[in-house]
Amino acid sequence: MATLYRCKTPTDLLCACGKVARRLRRAGIEYDEVRVPYLKRDRPEVEELTGQRWVPVFVHGEEVISDSKRICEYIDHLQASQSVKPAQETS
Repeated sequence: MATLYRCKTPTDLLCACGKVARRLRRAGIEYDEVRVPYLKRDRPEVEELTGQRWVPVFVHGEEVISDSKRICEYIDHLQASQSVKPAQETS
């Protein structure tokens, strides 16, 4: 299961966190959502994961990715790798 740490903005249209949430839904990736406080000083769990306090942060297995652009690139990579299937051997 994946986890998205994001801000408390109530809509997915106003911030980078919402951009990532929309991309995850479009890709069909299930994830848990953790809404973090507005004040960066109140985000120790994000700092433990990444060494900084900015969101969004996406945790997928052992991968921890911060920055919305990098997260979207990672999601695109996941989709591409799922759509490539090995060729079946013919006997």
